Amino acid sequence: MRTSIGLRLAIVAIVTAVVAGTSLAAYGYVFGFDDPRATAGPTTAAPLTVARTTAPSTTTTTVKATTTTRRVQGEPPIVQMPAGNYSVGSSGPAVLAYQQRLASLHFDPGAVDGHFGQDTQYAIETVQKLYGLPRTGVIDNAVRFALSVFKWPKEHVPAATAEANRAELDLDTQVLVVYQNFQVRLITTTSTGSGHAFCGGDQGCQYAVTPAGKYAFQWHYNGWRTSKLGHLWNPYYFNGGIAVHGYPDVPVYPASHGCARIPMDIANYFATLVTQGEPIYVVGTPAPETGTLPANPPSTSSTSTAPTTAPTTTVPHTTTTVHAPKSTTTTTHPTPTT
Repeated sequence: MRTSIGLRLAIVAIVTAVVAGTSLAAYGYVFGFDDPRATAGPTTAAPLTVARTTAPSTTTTTVKATTTTRRVQGEPPIVQMPAGNYSVGSSGPAVLAYQQRLASLHFDPGAVDGHFGQDTQYAIETVQKLYGLPRTGVIDNAVRFALSVFKWPKEHVPAATAEANRAELDLDTQVLVVYQNFQVRLITTTSTGSGHAFCGGDQGCQYAVTPAGKYAFQWHYNGWRTSKLGHLWNPYYFNGGIAVHGYPDVPVYPASHGCARIPMDIANYFATLVTQGEPIYVVGTPAPETGTLPANPPSTSSTSTAPTTAPTTTVPHTTTTVHAPKSTTTTTHPTPTT
């Protein structure tokens, strides 16, 4: 009897130690404790040894789903990230470790080369948006902890009705997530309609609104497309004249005329991640309408008009990343009419 009781007490002690150790290890990343599951040093992030071409990660297949059977995506492993603060201009092994971790989580930090550039800043801003942190684009202890114990974003579409291939655009967090075969394929920052009153588009004066709802990707334009409101890089339209498109400036807040801006380098291959007819869910609350419109303003359903005949160039199949010259883009966000 004594042996049985002693054995039970030993099992309880072991389980308690494991649970407590896991919690302490997670919080230890912020406070400097070591996790016995992680190798010491800044290179504990998941390594990516291949050169980046059109897609930032090699851990998830890019083949479209051929079955409706839902695949459960396991949570990423806990990884101890290097301590310290890093921002644009920083470089070294610690920055490389963060880029490797971001790429393995499908944030796309740009070239995984140890140099902190704008693409890495965009990726860090996306992490901060998801966790409700100050959107500084700077790696600090809060970002370090978030990336160490990162878990996939909560899906906005119920599992019972979710399509295997889809996109989810969150107006509240300003984050766009693309799913392929029920797996997260891309998490990127975006900037949607500012809510400001403006004039000059195809529909005259209106509010810059990105309306919530379920839509589908309709048609894609390769390269720069010029509208009355400016230039759009590789736009993929999903709601009339509203598109996901590349833009040289993607603020951490809603700032567009209604489209969903994404970083230029991500727009280079975005059209290879989605196809015509796939759904995109716009969730959350649009930015509040501000400013005054003239009497009897036109419809606010879109910011530009799609051509009568869609271009014959749709989804590009090349694997070569094309970097559009950022100096050729003119400012396309006029001062709102007040």
